[in-house]
Parts: sequence; C-alpha cells; structure tokens
Amino acid sequence: MNFEVTRLLLTTAEGEPIAYRHYRVADDPAGLVILLPGVHYGADGPLLFYPAVALREAGWDIIHLAYRFQRDVSNFDPANLLVVLEDCRTAVAAALDQRSYPALVYIGKSLGAGLAAFLCADASAKLPTRAVYFTPPIGTPIFDPIFARTPQPAQIILGTLDRFYDKDALDRLRQTRPFGLTLVEGADHSLIIPGDLDGSIRVLRRTSQETVAFCLAEG
Repeated sequence: MNFEVTRLLLTTAEGEPIAYRHYRVADDPAGLVILLPGVHYGADGPLLFYPAVALREAGWDIIHLAYRFQRDVSNFDPANLLVVLEDCRTAVAAALDQRSYPALVYIGKSLGAGLAAFLCADASAKLPTRAVYFTPPIGTPIFDPIFARTPQPAQIILGTLDRFYDKDALDRLRQTRPFGLTLVEGADHSLIIPGDLDGSIRVLRRTSQETVAFCLAEG
C-alpha cells in the first residue's frame, strides 16, 4: 500500500503550533488509526508500531500522537491530564475534518489507554469506532468509570505481572460492560516476560495479530 508521511498541523488552545506524524495512504482510506502512547512508551514502541504497520498495509491512515510533556522531555503531571486530553481531542477532530473516514480505531498504551477511554466516552456514534487498550490503568479513577461508559467494541491486553493487574478489579470492570481480554501470563507493564526474550517476542507477535484482527472485524 502506497502512502506518504505528512504532518497534521494544529494550534493548541493557548495558540501554540503543534504537529503530529500522519501516515496517509494513497487510495481512499479504510479508516483512521489513532495511536495514543504511554508516558514512557512512544507510538514507535513495538506494541503500537507493528499493529499500525499491518493496518497501514490494509489501507488505514495512521496518526502518531505525542504529548506536550514528551516533546518537552519532562515528566507527566496528572494535574495536566485535561490539557493532554484536550490536545488529543483537537488532533482527532482535525484529522476527521481533513479527510473522510469510514471507521476509526484508537490504540492506546497505559496513559494512552486511559485517554482512549475518554475519547470513546465523548465520541459521536456516527462513525464506527473500536478501541484497543494495552496495559490500561485498571482500578484507577482515570480509567474504570470512564471505560464503563464507552459503548464501542473494546479489547484489553494486560500482563499478570503488570502493576495494574488486579483480578478483582478486572472482574468488577467486566460487570460494567462486555469487552475482549488478552491476559498474558508472566508479562509486565510493557508485555515483556522478564528473562525470556523469545517468549516476549512471541507475545508481541500474538498481541499484534490479535489487535489487527480485532480492528478489522466487522460489526
């Protein structure tokens, strides 16, 4: 699939210029994928990168979001969550204004998974949307109550050594709404199996394949 790498140019609410990497396919796009990274896990991280490559090859446009604190090489301050969220909202709205898309997918990692839940919760039902939540902050107020309000098909991918893995919290979340779950035994917050490189690569292959299949599923 032929594509070009462009910049999605925006202006923040404070009047500051901001740009995101935008992969645009040459033909009419099959949909738009928004990659929402984690605090220390960028959109080029393997859990996000490989599914995005496969979806781009299937005809989807891809946008790599990055947060202001990442560009400034500073730490994330939870007090600035709403500012980060508003930047994401602005980017998604601008992308949807620039090109017509038949479908939308959010793929978020950690903080990005929480942001994906917010975006899904306040999204219009006009555009078919799916969301993949890599290692979301389950059991926290920035994820559980927001995710519970989202109607879109969802897939959660989590390791049993992740600091956010809590079986009871996961069971409570299941009572709020249906979702798919990939639970990786012995994997940490980056879905790496400590001390097992081959096993970690197999996890990457499995989660990438499952993510792509979920995003391309109908209905």
